[in-house]
Amino acid sequence: MQTKLNFAEKVSKLIFLEFKKESIPKIFKIQVNENLYLPVRPLRVADKVKAGEKFEKIPVSFFIEGMFYVLGGDENFKFNNIYIDILNANKEEAVQYIKGIIFDEVKSGSYEDAYLIIKGLLKIEKNEENYDKLFMILEKLRKIDKAFQEEELIMLSKAEKIEGYYKAYFNKAVIYYEQEKYEDAWFYINTYIEKSHDDSTEVLELKHVISNIREYEKGKALVYDKPKDALIYLIPLLDEFSNDAILNFNIAVAYRVLGNYEKAIYYLNEAVAIDSSIVEVINELGLNYAALNNFDVAIKYLRKAFEATKSIEVCTNLVMCYLNKGDTKQAKLHYDIAKKIDPKDEIVVQLSKVME
Repeated sequence: MQTKLNFAEKVSKLIFLEFKKESIPKIFKIQVNENLYLPVRPLRVADKVKAGEKFEKIPVSFFIEGMFYVLGGDENFKFNNIYIDILNANKEEAVQYIKGIIFDEVKSGSYEDAYLIIKGLLKIEKNEENYDKLFMILEKLRKIDKAFQEEELIMLSKAEKIEGYYKAYFNKAVIYYEQEKYEDAWFYINTYIEKSHDDSTEVLELKHVISNIREYEKGKALVYDKPKDALIYLIPLLDEFSNDAILNFNIAVAYRVLGNYEKAIYYLNEAVAIDSSIVEVINELGLNYAALNNFDVAIKYLRKAFEATKSIEVCTNLVMCYLNKGDTKQAKLHYDIAKKIDPKDEIVVQLSKVME
């Protein structure tokens, strides 16, 4: 994932200073078996240089911050286990200090750095408070860059393992809704409600919206194969979405497939009244009038649709209308146009037997 690549790149830009293994117990109260490289963020060194201080006098707190940063940015870093041991050995002071750093980073708008540090903090102190802060930061990052959606989903899966942390399910529902993965969103919003018993307006509204979308998607998928079932899903949605042109269009298609052309035309006219620019609606009107043998009106709509799309399908529909009307001149003209668009089209090949 792109964000993970960026995190590793950020870690690679840290300054790593070598410490002899003999010096580590004096500084961090733990024994190590090898020399250790400890990280410092470049901006901290730059601040000291600007202040005229010697490079050698780097506070231990800078290394504490660097270790949290590495833990959050690169989970496969060579010294991570030792960093965790160091931070656990100095947990109270380290955690208190790093929370202040996270606050400062958020305050200054450095959300990605704040995120990496608090993600590292969760390796040392895993609790609801820290997860709440982490997801607050991730929400800001997600609004800036949708690539953070997947990162947030990964962290939410980890947060789910904390007993009683049900809000992870709600946040997953929101993200899957944004990604238009409505079945996943439906699963997680229901899981959240079941576990948390939250019946707040925000939660119930999200559930209602997802429910409507699922009904619409199911209905739309059945329009051609099972139009009666499609209408069972789609018609009730008009109570809330009567001004939705595409909903009216799909209902009309279902009625056409059922052979109820008058009702189809009714819903298509409703769609046109809402939005007259949808070419598919204009084409459907032409098909329904043709089915009613009203070829003059059908041709009017189909010509309008063809002008907008230059579609082979619309062109061959025009040929059929002109043939049924008895206008062989226009039928031949549009047949020639269709041949130029796609001479191998199945309908064009069939029409050739009639026209030639």
